[in-house]
Amino acid sequence: MSGPNNLPVLSEDTPRFPERSDLSLALPAWLDGSEGSNRDKRGICLFDGDTDLEAIEAWLAAKEQSSPNTLRSYRKEAYRLLAWAVSFKGKPLSSLKLQEVKEFHKWLKAPESHPTWLERGWVLFRGPLSASSQRQALVVLSGLFSWLSEAGYLAGNPFKLYGTKTFAKELAEQKKAKPTRLISIETWVWIQKHLDEIRPKDNRGGALLAYERQRFIVTFLYWTGLRRSELATASMSGFSRKGKTWTLSVMGKGRTLLEDVTVLDPAMDALRRYRTAMSLPPDPCFDEDLPVVAAFDGKTWVSDHYINTLLKSFMGKIASKLEEEDPHAAAKLRKTTAHWMRHTLTTHNAHAGVPINITANQLRHKSMDTTRNIYDHTEAELQSQELNRLTEFLDKRK
Repeated sequence: MSGPNNLPVLSEDTPRFPERSDLSLALPAWLDGSEGSNRDKRGICLFDGDTDLEAIEAWLAAKEQSSPNTLRSYRKEAYRLLAWAVSFKGKPLSSLKLQEVKEFHKWLKAPESHPTWLERGWVLFRGPLSASSQRQALVVLSGLFSWLSEAGYLAGNPFKLYGTKTFAKELAEQKKAKPTRLISIETWVWIQKHLDEIRPKDNRGGALLAYERQRFIVTFLYWTGLRRSELATASMSGFSRKGKTWTLSVMGKGRTLLEDVTVLDPAMDALRRYRTAMSLPPDPCFDEDLPVVAAFDGKTWVSDHYINTLLKSFMGKIASKLEEEDPHAAAKLRKTTAHWMRHTLTTHNAHAGVPINITANQLRHKSMDTTRNIYDHTEAELQSQELNRLTEFLDKRK
């Protein structure tokens, strides 16, 4: 059975992002890039591989020191471009020129699935990409083409001609912008007061255990500042106690060694409550080879994406309670993701006067600048609040 462009159709019951094996089977020789028009004709390629897919894999292998999430993001962007080039333009990735780069950017703004993808059960996007995501995609792909050019696989980088340096600068500036993806102190205090109001009345369908797991995820991520990937891979055996202080060993972003994260009393209280709901002793033990966040059987590991889904579901329920009192805050809560909890903790620490180096160590930021950007914005906000006292002073005397 064949689809458009004479590509074999690979039917799937569940829509998913294509894997390397899918693309290998789907690419005939005339589209595999071995004869791409942008190939370097000097014949001196610095890695073993003669097709676009092999070139992408060589590039990813060179990035092996990156975190699993980063590698997954790089692979997604490269595979998506390759599939777009073959399906919509009928040419290999290594034949793309400046005009196609412009068309691809336009497609990212309002992507449409190709009929062939639907027949194969492929999902290459989840709706239109935000302006930031579009820029990120183009910067990643420019990096791919630059690397392939330097390695002697491609003759040139059309993304560079499109001005991706400007996109990279915009992304850097965006990261310095005031962090808005966080929960305000007032909203967080409100959440703590109303947490148990959404607790199910009975355990029908495992509702109580589901609630306790979600409650734990939200509370634990806030007090520890963990990334969702770190929580997903954390083991109960990773907890240890040194005097009165509990720590948890996690595999940090882009790291190869375990790192200890301080677990404060509120986080331990949340853990004990969750463990009790799971019919486990309150305190973890060094020989418990169990995931910190598990499926209902208490033994099966869950993905970081699932953890994010559970958090968003919980925040949605809380938002429904907050709707009448503060619709703006409720709308923002519905957008909350697991990563927001790191920004929230950082900002709240800054307001509370926690030294910046302590917060940076807890979050394990590679650069102090990452923490400092959030602290600087918070200090500016506090300064504005203090200076507004003059306005309040004068208003009282009118």
